[in-house]
Amino acid sequence: MRKRSLKVSSSQHVDRLSNLPNHIIQHILSFLDAKYAVQTSVLAKGWRNLWTSVHVLHLNSNSFRRLGRFKKFVVAVLNKLNHNSTAGTFIFSYRGRIDDYLKKRVIYFATVHGIDHLVLDMGCKRPPVSQELLSCQTLKTIKLKNATFTTSFGFSKLTTLHLKHCLFSLVSNCFDFSDCLPNLSSLSLLGCDFTRFEVLKISGPQLLNVTIRSMWYSYGGLSKGCKVEISAPKLTFFSYRESHVVDFSVINLPSLQHADVDVFLSYEEENKDIQCLLKFFQGLYNVQSATLSYSTIQ
Repeated sequence: MRKRSLKVSSSQHVDRLSNLPNHIIQHILSFLDAKYAVQTSVLAKGWRNLWTSVHVLHLNSNSFRRLGRFKKFVVAVLNKLNHNSTAGTFIFSYRGRIDDYLKKRVIYFATVHGIDHLVLDMGCKRPPVSQELLSCQTLKTIKLKNATFTTSFGFSKLTTLHLKHCLFSLVSNCFDFSDCLPNLSSLSLLGCDFTRFEVLKISGPQLLNVTIRSMWYSYGGLSKGCKVEISAPKLTFFSYRESHVVDFSVINLPSLQHADVDVFLSYEEENKDIQCLLKFFQGLYNVQSATLSYSTIQ
């Protein structure tokens, strides 16, 4: 009985994790915040550089008590991955006010390493994002938070754009997604500020989903007199939730299957809002199903 117990005890000390193939270990590390993925390099000699081959690089300032330490960590990690990064997904989250140097380092990494999926939360002050980032040829999905766009931009291979808490400040009265996102399949505008624009155009031959939502955010959205033009032959889902009614001057959605609508009518311009809302519903004439909020029906 003693010998048997000794064998069981010795088997409990076998390092089964290190015996896994490297690609499986790298896949596991991809679920970790970069801070903890890097810390695994001290486990054993074979683990020293495994974290550098992760498929998802997640840098989050909330993992650090001091932003100064986080900044040094980010610079060190990006320097290490400067020539041999295999990350297809890059997630960067920052609290507070990001400085220009760190912002440029993060954007440079995203643009030169063939990132497919990008999530950027640039901090509370919404710093400007350069055209260099938004002209990255490899991006398939992008989610931006707390960013300010200061120049026109374009994508060539983007399939999903998720912009949250973004502040657009292009020098124009018309914002046109059709020119910059020809291969877009899913577009979500959550809390985005388009108040500087008189016209918002959304169109694309590959668009399947469009969501415009800002009623639960403290700023942003579409201006009261904004005209919206939506033209997407393959669009199957459309969600519009706003604290006021805007003028949908053009709606061309022949394949629409479901619509989700939640808007408020202002008492001051109730008649005008009703006319705009009726015009909006007329554009959804062929929708197969719809979800309407109580305020919309009222």
